[in-house]
Amino acid sequence: MEAEKAVSPSNGKFIGLLLSVLGIAVFSTIELNCKWLARTLTAAGATPIDGFSLCFQRFFWTGLILIGMFYPAYRRSGRCLTARDLGVFLLNGVVCVTISISLYQFAVSIFENASSAAVVFSSNALFTIIFARFINQEPWTFRKWLAIVIGMAGICCFVFEKGTPTLSTLGAILLMWGAAMAFACSVCITRRVVSNYGPGLLMGFSSLFGSILVLPLALWYAKPGVWHSCVTGWLPLTTLIVAGTALGYCLYYGSMKYISAYLASMTFMLKPPLACLLAVCLAGETMNRWTIAGTVIIVCSLLITNISFGRKKPAAQ
Repeated sequence: MEAEKAVSPSNGKFIGLLLSVLGIAVFSTIELNCKWLARTLTAAGATPIDGFSLCFQRFFWTGLILIGMFYPAYRRSGRCLTARDLGVFLLNGVVCVTISISLYQFAVSIFENASSAAVVFSSNALFTIIFARFINQEPWTFRKWLAIVIGMAGICCFVFEKGTPTLSTLGAILLMWGAAMAFACSVCITRRVVSNYGPGLLMGFSSLFGSILVLPLALWYAKPGVWHSCVTGWLPLTTLIVAGTALGYCLYYGSMKYISAYLASMTFMLKPPLACLLAVCLAGETMNRWTIAGTVIIVCSLLITNISFGRKKPAAQ
């Protein structure tokens, strides 16, 4: 606690932005890992892992890993978890994992390109603007509302991901919007409580509780052989759990100890270009003029709030 208090506002903002950017860089690999897992299972003739089952696997193991790493230190500090703390973890787990990530996994499986899924999910930054006003008392500004309008216009370009509008692409966008909205709400909840627990412990219990609530759906919708497929695709699945989930969330949640929910969400402007670059370089994907235009528009919408127009007003003394 004393170390955190000793951090100056400027240094704290730098640390927060650095952690957030590193987290986004890790998140940018998720879509490619999902596609890697799908290709591995196809090549082995194994049953594809559905969205609910994948969501459970990702966050159940992430929860156990993070709780094992951070809970002993929390106990050694003389603190113990109360029913209210467990309620906070449950709420965040339901919003972030049970709702957001379940929708996200299904949407990724529908999109033709991993890069497209990454760009549409980045709309969570726009939804955060709305939720942060009520959950974190972060004010609205004209620029934020302008960013929302322009960003949504950019996302609409992804209806043309396959060249012409299709019902499958439209359905994927709607699913990803739902995932983005729930994730934005989770970001605001995290910003409000993360200092009480630390990012690792908060994400650990949230992941565990959220995944347990997903398990009945995973068991209901799972096809025969899906659990064996988790063993067959152990390498991409382990990478997805340890790097893309546990490490990514620790970094991203950690940033919110130092910066606002809105500022943390703005770093998602880096996810589309990073994910697209990785998809093009590593997976050989291509982007048509609509998806390129959508990416540019979304990034511009997120930059609007950070551009200074005219002269700055003198700081209050």
